[in-house]
Amino acid sequence: MDYHRRVFGPMPWWKRRWLVFRHFFSFGQALIDRVAILANKTNHFSFTFDGEHHIREVLAEGHGLLLLTAHLGNWEAAGQLLTRLNVPINVTGFDKEATEIRGLLNEASQAKFRLLPLTGSPTDVIPLVAAMKRGEVVAMMGDRPYGSPSASIPFLGDKASFPIGAYVMAALAGAPLIHVFSLREPGGHYHFFGFPPSRPEMPVYNQRDQYLHECASRFARDLESILRRDPFQWYNFYPFWEPSKQSRAQAAGATTQGLSDAKAASAKTSDHTL
Repeated sequence: MDYHRRVFGPMPWWKRRWLVFRHFFSFGQALIDRVAILANKTNHFSFTFDGEHHIREVLAEGHGLLLLTAHLGNWEAAGQLLTRLNVPINVTGFDKEATEIRGLLNEASQAKFRLLPLTGSPTDVIPLVAAMKRGEVVAMMGDRPYGSPSASIPFLGDKASFPIGAYVMAALAGAPLIHVFSLREPGGHYHFFGFPPSRPEMPVYNQRDQYLHECASRFARDLESILRRDPFQWYNFYPFWEPSKQSRAQAAGATTQGLSDAKAASAKTSDHTL
């Protein structure tokens, strides 16, 4: 409901419940479409690919590519584009996310997908960088940090944590990076969006944090521009925004009041016992 408030503004309680219903209905629809697409039952769907030329142009350079996406729309629909690329695709994510994206590996028999799960170890980066250096594609999510290095970015009115590891890996591999998203539109139509590529680099140490912050800010802006087309297709169902100073102060005050009440109750009990 916090997300709905940020997108739609204040609303009565009954409308909040209606928005929650619409959001979960959209999620259910995405799951059904996912099963159909993975079963190659795509005759009921149509697809538009905006920005496909960005992907083909950078792959032609032979330096690999990192595709950064989000829990927005239906990633399996984007697989309809990836299967058309004559290059191996490496899909990566933390163990918590592996089952969520594992279905992409079974998209179609002719696709060359490989799952590279992340464990949080510093060595996770080695096979990803190696894949890009071979000219392959690495695809990963960019809207959940899972405890990995992140930057605090303004997003829909407040600060939220966005991971920065993708930009570091692309810089190490010398590979371009493209933000990509997929949305469902009326009539079973899926719309793929590919933004112009960036070419991450590693500046000197004292400028690195600011540079990575700017990279993550661009991703947050691109994500917001797409999710506002259909806010019910962003499926990040967990507390996403960082607690504000006011909410932290309120929480601390509630804790202090609770301790005071507990002490008072304890004192009364002691007096009664005596």
